[in-house]
Amino acid sequence: MNLLNKNNIIIAVSALVVLGAGTYFYQQSCEQKEQASKSALFQVEKTLQTESATLTEAEKTPGAKIDVDAKFPKTIAELNKLVSGSDTPQVKFEAGMKLGAMYLGYANDASFSKAIEAFKKVTEFGKTSFQKASAFYLLGSTQEKANLVKEAADSFQKALDQGNEGMKNEVLLSLVRVNVKANNATQAKNFADKLNKESPGSKAAQEAQKLISSKS
Repeated sequence: MNLLNKNNIIIAVSALVVLGAGTYFYQQSCEQKEQASKSALFQVEKTLQTESATLTEAEKTPGAKIDVDAKFPKTIAELNKLVSGSDTPQVKFEAGMKLGAMYLGYANDASFSKAIEAFKKVTEFGKTSFQKASAFYLLGSTQEKANLVKEAADSFQKALDQGNEGMKNEVLLSLVRVNVKANNATQAKNFADKLNKESPGSKAAQEAQKLISSKS
């Protein structure tokens, strides 16, 4: 083996070693970032528990309308930080869903708009069909509660477009409901027929038929 070949081999081996080391440290860095983000999510839950302990019995009642930002300032700040700053898509997704759910759970007028804003961001973070469908479904549900029927119908349609079988019945029922509210009788019936065809006799199909009948 001549000197040139030896040098080439040494260079090649050195490059592989450097590449291997770089890959290792990159993986370590990613794992550390992911672990840090998961730890931050755990911290959010602890913060939420602490702030929830200050609520009155009336405020703890399901459906109570309270000022989320005023009652959970630290929790909201921590969630917003994860949504905007985490390097891990799954963590951004979970934090965004939690943020939107908090605003939706204490549904006053201000909360609706902030829940909608949160869920709109979450639709960009989902990676699986279930995650994307869930985000669009919750966005549609919030828009429906805020009487934004046209926007809700659009979000429910996007949830349906994700092709997630596990959520299809509930999404189709939601599309029937918002189209009934919007007086789009033909569209409502089309979704009801689709639901009955794909899941005959199901609870969702029966509920859809009731909605159609109520407008007949």
